Amino acid sequence: MRNKFKKLSDWIPGLIIGTGVLILLYPTVSNYLNSKNASRSVDFYEEAVEALSQDQRLEQLDAARSYNEVLYAQNGSNTPQMSEYGEYVAGENYMELLNVSDDGIMGYLMLPKLDEAVAIYHGTDEAVLQTGIGHLANTSLPVGGSSTHAALSGHRGLPSKQLFTDLDQMQIGDVFVIRVLGQTLAYQVDQILTVLPEEMDALAIQEGQDYVTLITCTPYGINTHRLLVRGTRIPDAEAVKEVDAAEKTKVIPQAVKELLIALSVLVLYFTLRWGLKHLKKWR
Repeated sequence: MRNKFKKLSDWIPGLIIGTGVLILLYPTVSNYLNSKNASRSVDFYEEAVEALSQDQRLEQLDAARSYNEVLYAQNGSNTPQMSEYGEYVAGENYMELLNVSDDGIMGYLMLPKLDEAVAIYHGTDEAVLQTGIGHLANTSLPVGGSSTHAALSGHRGLPSKQLFTDLDQMQIGDVFVIRVLGQTLAYQVDQILTVLPEEMDALAIQEGQDYVTLITCTPYGINTHRLLVRGTRIPDAEAVKEVDAAEKTKVIPQAVKELLIALSVLVLYFTLRWGLKHLKKWR
């Protein structure tokens, strides 16, 4: 009986490590399944766009561009206006613009370096940010054009979604892409800032510039500041080269790194255990 208990106790450390690996597997598997759901959202959006005629697409794009022109005419280079409750103020018809299939999706964001494609929704309320990337109302709509600056916000560290978890891995020169109503808009990162939540100056429109800024909380898990990754519009031909380069330097997601470490520890444990057992026999 004592020998059986001793043999069982020998396996307890391995069981603990194995349980730890299974726990670490959860976010990886969960992220995989959610990435599939995100891909379906992107596919549904593309199908909805395909169902529109060319004239309908142009009509919606023109309406969004007109909105941006009015926004700049009213605010100039001022930072986005906020209400007394701290929420972003939007025009009356904001929710109707770029709302192709009445589900709040205005397009999607592709981050080739991070191997992600995720839907962009109207607004930044918590329900949106638990699902995808939110567009900050009262910043330019993400349709490109001179004197525009769209701001897109996303969570990091959600147990069920990747979203902007690895946004801090982006570097100057990296490229991201926005797809909206059949358009492909490419942006190259030209500025990365860490600011306090109330510091909005970096989101101001600059005359003649075409910017998109990606926003998330930082430091990871502490969230006292905001990470702003700004991209400036680049020609499509140049974007293709940059995206190809990004494919070769993709970042390994944090969850995968943790999983690899855990598996390495597990393999090392059983290798040492096997070695010690056979060393005793040899002696």
